[in-house]
Amino acid sequence: MKTLHLSIIVVGCIIGVFVTWYFTSYDPTPVTKENNFGVSAIVIHRPIGLGCPTTDCHFPDYYLKINSKSNTFLVGYNICDRNSCVKKDGMAISLPVVDILHPDYQELPLPDNLPWKDGDSVNIQVKVPSSSISDNVVYFDPSHTRNVWVDLGESEIVRSS
Repeated sequence: MKTLHLSIIVVGCIIGVFVTWYFTSYDPTPVTKENNFGVSAIVIHRPIGLGCPTTDCHFPDYYLKINSKSNTFLVGYNICDRNSCVKKDGMAISLPVVDILHPDYQELPLPDNLPWKDGDSVNIQVKVPSSSISDNVVYFDPSHTRNVWVDLGESEIVRSS
């Protein structure tokens, strides 16, 4: 009888932990492969010391290099390889619009200590507003706009020169 009660308590705790985890990490934002803004992104790797004028400075090793074909904001990103993910949400960064004559990209530093290497495949998802953004928007509040995760698919980590 004691074993039955103990088993019920253990199973109840496991279910409670799972439910708590699910509701605290659940993101109801829809995911689509439809890329209406023409967002393009890659992960670049800059080895330690590249561009560092002194021995004491530190720059991140990995960056998300991103732009778009029309005006939009980056609200979040989720980048995963087979074993690890890096996710950031709740930002509002205006993305540079592609100009063939003058290419422009936003480079966002990614967290340190990522186990990635040059040539690794990662899946990139970006969170953007689901509707158009006018040209003269100065301030954007992502919490008052419907957003969508755009799955940009697999990408290879590229070493920056």
